[in-house]
Amino acid sequence: MSDAKTQVREYHRLTKHSFKGYAPSPGFLDWDSQPDPFRRYIGAPEVELPLVTSSSTVAYADLYETDIEPQALNKRSLALYLELAFGLSAWKTTGMESWSLRHNPSSGNLHPTEVYVLLWRRLDDTLPPGLYHYAPHSHALEQRALLQPAAADEMSALHPSSMGALCFSSVHWREEWKYGARALRYCQHDVGHALASARYAAGILGWGLRMSTQLGDDQLASVMGLVRDWGEAEPETPDVAAVLGAGAAHDLATEIDWAYLAEQLTEWRGEPNQLSAEHAYWPHISRVLPALKKPAAGDALLAPMDAPSARLSLNCVAPNAERIIRQRRSAQRMMLGEGTTLADFVRLLTLCMPRAQRAPFDIFPYAPAVNLLIFVHQVGELAPGLYMLVRSDELLEDLKANCHTEGLLWQPVEQVPGLPLFALSAGQDMRKTASQLSCYQGIAGHSAFSLGMLAPLDTVMDAEGAWAYRRLFWEAGILGQLLYLEAGAANLSGTGIGCYFDDHVHDLLGLAHEGNWQSLYHFTVGKAREDQRLTTLSGYHHLTREREPFHEPVTS
Repeated sequence: MSDAKTQVREYHRLTKHSFKGYAPSPGFLDWDSQPDPFRRYIGAPEVELPLVTSSSTVAYADLYETDIEPQALNKRSLALYLELAFGLSAWKTTGMESWSLRHNPSSGNLHPTEVYVLLWRRLDDTLPPGLYHYAPHSHALEQRALLQPAAADEMSALHPSSMGALCFSSVHWREEWKYGARALRYCQHDVGHALASARYAAGILGWGLRMSTQLGDDQLASVMGLVRDWGEAEPETPDVAAVLGAGAAHDLATEIDWAYLAEQLTEWRGEPNQLSAEHAYWPHISRVLPALKKPAAGDALLAPMDAPSARLSLNCVAPNAERIIRQRRSAQRMMLGEGTTLADFVRLLTLCMPRAQRAPFDIFPYAPAVNLLIFVHQVGELAPGLYMLVRSDELLEDLKANCHTEGLLWQPVEQVPGLPLFALSAGQDMRKTASQLSCYQGIAGHSAFSLGMLAPLDTVMDAEGAWAYRRLFWEAGILGQLLYLEAGAANLSGTGIGCYFDDHVHDLLGLAHEGNWQSLYHFTVGKAREDQRLTTLSGYHHLTREREPFHEPVTS
């Protein structure tokens, strides 16, 4: 085992929760040092984006197709895109306190993920080619640097179907403040959620998004300006970049000269704000970060593109795609006794299966590794019990061989022909077990179903390098975002669960505690119980500018 992989496995072991104790964490919330949820660049020119009223008729089902007519790139379309992907969806208030929610979810609503837009096409005089930081609170772009005109022209000529790229980074401190050593895991979940959120929003506009797999962390940090002197501000760690353009993901540029782009970004502006006056960084994270650094690499290990999938029959309660994106919320409590239909359950599992030319997995060109251990509580025509959705045929036999609990059935489920769904135990009430394993949270047992996500850590890291530990959490987060939207399409709600007892989940299946297969994320889907004490306000009620039509009015 390589030194880097050993360090990653040690971090994973040290950050497990168990019945005997939780992973190292503060133990209390120091409200005086609570991080500001909004990063700003003081002194950077700010370009206000219009709040546009979309008349989009794109159906939610159409997001899983590749034939939506692309919208032209302009300030209005980019504004709508960024709002749907990363903007504020609502404010909650008790009358005394208020807090914002976003379209992309986050562990603890702490939002460590920062998003930058690298444009190599001029939108107008206020948005020339350059690097911009998206500020969701003011729905604005902060100009960090300008791209030299010759470089912008060259990029536009070389990559005519691409308009630029999204670049993602994480402020680990935002999660460390609450969750301590385990925070790195949650930051990576959030990157996956943000990637999928960006992909779904792109679909509404007929745009594509393709993750850059060749880009190394050092190159990305240079492009994003993260290597510059930040003074007392909390550092950001580079995560991933994705090329943005019109049409399908496989048509977008892959060979981007990122080092050249970094050299051509000039006239840097703005200083990052400090998010907390005091800090208590966790050494578990700082120790493992060097082992998780992604090198520049080729595409040799990527999953092959498959043929376009057949059109799915998706009968949604709320069929409009934009509406489903805007209504996404995390349920805090579930209504016991409320279930879901078998048809909705099958549709959800079908969409969880990897298809390289179907959203959201067309953004994620790695071989599928995450599989779903499902606690079925109340799904019509399906017996309660424990089930497994195996998303990769290549991993099925290894997973079965490593599950040593006697009596697991591994019986194909007849009600879902064509899906690799296996009944491990049928007719067994798993509500109490699901809640216990998810840190005694009732939402895991009161829902229609809940699940855990299992992945072969050693298999993936041996093939792709120790850095791939991060991308496994990205894959889990992408699945989580799909589950959020699918829950909404079925008139239900979802909640991501980062707190669970790792090895006790493994015990359920007889998996070795330090073995290849590890649990990475939990999720639950059911009917939310609304908190009547809270008042909901619109996401941008605090801004004075009015919403504008998406398209320019036609004048005669």
